[in-house]
Amino acid sequence: MIAQKLTALFKNLIRNNFACIYAFWIHRITGIIIILFLFLHIWTLSSVFRGKDAYDYAISKFDTKFGYAFQYALLLIVAAHLLNGIRITIVDFWQITRSQKKLLWASLFLFFVIAFVGVFTMLL
Repeated sequence: MIAQKLTALFKNLIRNNFACIYAFWIHRITGIIIILFLFLHIWTLSSVFRGKDAYDYAISKFDTKFGYAFQYALLLIVAAHLLNGIRITIVDFWQITRSQKKLLWASLFLFFVIAFVGVFTMLL
């Protein structure tokens, strides 16, 4: 039953050519990922209560190539969620639904600028 609903949902998502529908789903998925990251973040920072050595050990796990890639992926997820949220806020407050696609493309451009700059600051 659930698999059939998910399959129908996926087919409807593929058939729908509206870019804003994809932005809607990206916004929801990135929001869930950010919430999951917050649990990881709180768990990692809670090691400070076990002492300095435990905290340094927990933080050292992210001071690797994998950790930097994880931070870059988190940057992209937060940027996508932030820019789409700003776009939604602008559309809602100023009621400019006719410019929604233009704002989506502008936020997508800013996303790629952030991704490009992030590569040089976080990964290199």
